[in-house]
Amino acid sequence: MTAVATSAPPCAVALPAHATFPQIVRHFSTLLGGVLAFGLATGGLFPLIGIRLYENGASDLVIGLITSVFFAGTFAGAILTERLIRRMRHVRTFALLAATAGVSTIGLAMTEMIPVWVALRFVTGFCLGGYYVVVESWINYASSNGARARGLSLYEAVRMLGIAASPFILGFGLGAQPYVLAGVFFIIAIIPLVLCPLEEPHQNPPGSMPFLGLITSAPLGVLACFVSGTVNAAFYGMSGVYGERAGLSQTEIGLFIAAMLIGPTLAHPVIGALADRLGRLSMLVMAALGAALACFTVAAFEPGFPGLVLLSLIVGGLSHPVYALGLAYVNDRLDPGDFVRAGGALLIAFCLGTTIGPTAAALVMGVIGDAGLYFFLGIILAVTGTGAVLAMRPRAVPILP
Repeated sequence: MTAVATSAPPCAVALPAHATFPQIVRHFSTLLGGVLAFGLATGGLFPLIGIRLYENGASDLVIGLITSVFFAGTFAGAILTERLIRRMRHVRTFALLAATAGVSTIGLAMTEMIPVWVALRFVTGFCLGGYYVVVESWINYASSNGARARGLSLYEAVRMLGIAASPFILGFGLGAQPYVLAGVFFIIAIIPLVLCPLEEPHQNPPGSMPFLGLITSAPLGVLACFVSGTVNAAFYGMSGVYGERAGLSQTEIGLFIAAMLIGPTLAHPVIGALADRLGRLSMLVMAALGAALACFTVAAFEPGFPGLVLLSLIVGGLSHPVYALGLAYVNDRLDPGDFVRAGGALLIAFCLGTTIGPTAAALVMGVIGDAGLYFFLGIILAVTGTGAVLAMRPRAVPILP
């Protein structure tokens, strides 16, 4: 493996395949600082907003609408941010998105008008979708193929750490302070990105890589990103219902859900390192089928609280990296100038999964009972793992150095 050749200073050279973990951390330290700040700003907002709307007498339909509007904004951000990057480059695009997200979040503390909340959450969702495109394409561009999985896994681990810590830092007060604090974290994220010494990715001309062409050339990567979004959204959308019907207390439900966040934080660096050493497909098979087996175990045996927490730790730790593995698998086969467009396309696949996941899981639960949540998750993860097994058959697909 060789680094991507550029005319930039040495600090802009793509991370070499032989890089150690401390070198990877130093290489991406400024990007990861922005990622952590974004995670701290976003993770605690979902329960916080739900609690505030409930306390203010909003209906379940209104609460669901505001949640859906946020993800609709994320979808729009994934589609349109490429155009912003083409005009403004990565740093200025990120600064615009982070500042706008900060203002729109602080705005939640200034009004109780539902239409305004809908608009503000759409804007914040748009900024989050754009942030994913900016950071993920930058990490892909700044990594050689032999180090890409570790770079993406480190990014995912830091992102999940911020999301997991956010509820404890923002708190669950109903005053203005949590929203102002979240907005401040969004704005703080600009500082490390502005200081980033890495070369900003270049882009190939528009139309060089159509979305349908990406699906045709790397269908497994697109499937992995779609399934990852489906699993994440289905779990977070229906896990509270599952825990309630399983007789868990509110504290136990919180710990059960937290296990799905802690698992990825611990597992991402390990799986990323193994993916760079053993290959993307080998680890995708292990992660997807391992998570599927854990899901089927929950569905079949309905374990008590300790077993449920342990298995959720495994499900989260193995299913979350499916997204990073899918990204690495696709980008290994692309010209670096297509990374931004590919990142947006793969994020679209992820967002489609988040849109479909909760509803599909609810339908399955309605047909076969509460165990249907884990049966549904297990099936789609097993399909992904099986697809990776089939993709491991010898084939003549060139991989860029």
